[in-house]
Formats: sequence, structure tokens, C-alpha cells
Amino acid sequence: MDTRLLDRDAGKPGAAQRPARAGRRTLLKGLLGSLALGASPLSLAEGSRHLVAGQSYPGGRIIQRANDAGFPDPAMGGVGAMTLFVFPVSVAVTPMRDIFIADAGLQAIFRYDPMLDAMNMVRGLRVNQQTRLAAAPDGSVAVANGMSAPMIRISRTGRVMQTIDAQLGGGVFYDEVAVDAASGRYYGLDKVQRRLEEIMPHGRGGIVMPQGLVPEQPAAMAMDGNSIYIAGRACQCIAAIDPFGGRNMEVVADDVGQASALAAGDGWLAVADVRERQIRVWRQRALLVEADFASLGLLDPRGMAIAQQTLYVADGAGRRVASFRLRA
Repeated sequence: MDTRLLDRDAGKPGAAQRPARAGRRTLLKGLLGSLALGASPLSLAEGSRHLVAGQSYPGGRIIQRANDAGFPDPAMGGVGAMTLFVFPVSVAVTPMRDIFIADAGLQAIFRYDPMLDAMNMVRGLRVNQQTRLAAAPDGSVAVANGMSAPMIRISRTGRVMQTIDAQLGGGVFYDEVAVDAASGRYYGLDKVQRRLEEIMPHGRGGIVMPQGLVPEQPAAMAMDGNSIYIAGRACQCIAAIDPFGGRNMEVVADDVGQASALAAGDGWLAVADVRERQIRVWRQRALLVEADFASLGLLDPRGMAIAQQTLYVADGAGRRVASFRLRA
């Protein structure tokens, strides 16, 4: 198991590439304090050329009734009035570019279709502030609800397709979920027990990953390619876990504060730090962006996803999902 810190102190690998964090934060906060009024949201964000504001999703028109393909059925009312989000806590984006949003305020999951500029409401599912979503390669979405409900997978139209339960012992609840795009395997994290499980694509059977791979007090999880990323509050770090080959763990980022959300994809890694109130973004494990929430127009990031070179942020108190184009 490799637990090297890549950039904690001078003389260790990666330290020479990392500017002094304290000086950079002081400069950024000084600029924000003196120039915030009248500035565009990203004009003051450090590394803004790597993180460009995109479309904001405050809600959408509700599709009254959809057919099997997810399109509105004119005979059943077509598209209805606008519904605004109240407290979005999680977001997932499928390969079909559908945006799934879990809203704890409305206690519902929505599938927003950018092509139609409208969304379906998924009814009959429990949604709370602990709800987490993860997109599967076939366009479906895994839904984890901690101890309030079993983990399930829903179709594009919201039909429950699968109950996901590794059956590896009682008292385990999945607080975080990730899906491997290549194999279709699920990864469920019980944060209280610090337990990471790998579940077969059919939703049954699996293995418990060695506990030493999981950082203490795990707070958030994401997956990209051959790595599972877990942010730990005790170490204030992000660990990359190889679930396939050597099953080793490597700390790839430290001093990440108190992580509320984590996202990975397309070679990018992003974390929301609610202690410093910053979004940090890495490309191929090189830190490119360190931007205050305020400079990005964010209030309370609760969930994030990366898809098609775009970062999506479920901003709970901001009552919207914000998107940012990622540029190397």
C-alpha cells in the first residue's frame, strides 16, 4: 500500500509545482473583497481559464407524462409549468447527457433533458439530504440513501430496475455510490463503518475492500477510470484507490479541508471544501484551480459530477445546479 503524500512538504514529489497556499488564499480573498461588486462571476476566480461558467439550472418545466423513450406524451398533457428547485443535494450526468438531480427540499429526483429543456419527476423514491446519485454506462442511475432506504438503480424514465445489496453482513448502509463505466460494478461506501464494498453488476454478491484503503472519517466518493477517490476528514486528504490490480491506496491531494462533495471524470478531479469555501480542481493530479465559492456564484455545494469535460455542482442553498466548462 502506497500512502505517500505527493505534495505536503518541500522536498517531496510534486511540492515544487505547488505555490504557497496561504499566500494565494490571502491574495484571492483580498481581490474578492475589493472588486466583487460588478465583476463577472469568474473574473476573479483563480485559474478561471480552466473553469468557465456554463449554463445554470434553477429548475425546469415538468413533463406531465413521458413515453418509454422519455419524451412527453401530448395526449397526457405534454409539458407543464416551471418547477423551481428548492434544495438540490446531488447530481449525476449520464452518457446520454441526461442530468439527474436529487432535491431534498422537493423530496424528489428529476431527470432534466437539455434537448427538451424540460424534466421528468421520479415519483415514489425517498430523497433526503443524504441522497447520492451515480450514473451508470447504460444511462441508468444508482441511488444511495444511507440507512433510510436500500440502494437502487433507476432507468431513464425513473423505473426501479434493480435493488443493489452485496449481502455481506447486516447493518451496512451505503452513504456514497460509484459505478465503474467499464464493468458496471457498483461501489458502496458506508461512512460510519468506514467500509467500502464492491458489488457485482447484477446487484448481488461482492467483496469488502480492505479497510486500510479507506481514509478515516470518509466524507465523499467519486470514480474515474481505474481509480476510486475518497475524501477523508481526519487526514483532510483525497485518496486514490486501485480496486482492480494491486488494490493499493495513494494519497493524491492533501490539505483539502472539509470536503462536502467530490467529482471525477475525464482525467479531472474536483472537491468542494466547506471549511475554506473553495472549489479545487486537478487535471491529471496537478492542481489547476482554487476558487472561492463566492467567485463562482455558489453558496452551498452539496454534490458534484464531471461529464463531457464539464463540472456540475448541486448548490443546495443556491437552489440550482451550476455547470462549469473544464479546460486544460
